[in-house]
Amino acid sequence: MNRGNCAAHLFLERAVLTAGPRRLFPLLVAAALLMPVLAVAENLFVSANIDVPVRRGAGEQYKIIKMVKVSDRAELIEEKNGWAKVRFQDGVDGWLPKLLLTPIAPPVEDIKKLRTENEQIQRKNSELSMELSALKEHQDGEGDKLAACISDQNAIKAERRAAEDAGKALWFLSGGGVLLLGWLLGRLSHSPQRKKSSLR
Repeated sequence: MNRGNCAAHLFLERAVLTAGPRRLFPLLVAAALLMPVLAVAENLFVSANIDVPVRRGAGEQYKIIKMVKVSDRAELIEEKNGWAKVRFQDGVDGWLPKLLLTPIAPPVEDIKKLRTENEQIQRKNSELSMELSALKEHQDGEGDKLAACISDQNAIKAERRAAEDAGKALWFLSGGGVLLLGWLLGRLSHSPQRKKSSLR
């Protein structure tokens, strides 16, 4: 309970003790009306490990008026549909999800350590992202080289097939030429004998 709440309780207590029977009833009515307000006001702390938006109203559709960090102290004013209206030490009132508030102050050293670890992880993640980009560029370069090698290989295969086809054609023509030459030689060698035999 904060200092303002203690003062209000002391005032009501003195008023009840010093009041007569006729003045006691209005004081009891006033006390009954003030008690829920006094009971609601309690100190809470932001417990999220990330910055939390404080909004103008109880819902995400309302405009963000400020951001608060873990362990920031706030005074609970009102609760509505899982949202809490709080007043921060700088005097700003706003709404945030009730589940992000805790009555126990978070251990600040652990939070600092977690923040440091989080920053290190983010730096490492950034370094790994850069390495991944470099590897992708290298892979793209190697892919281009591989495509060029495959293209060269296909060109060599095409040249080899063309050479094989030319070789087959040459063998075919050579064989045909030898056959023709043999036929001509055969014709020429038989022709004089016929002439000689016909002369006899």
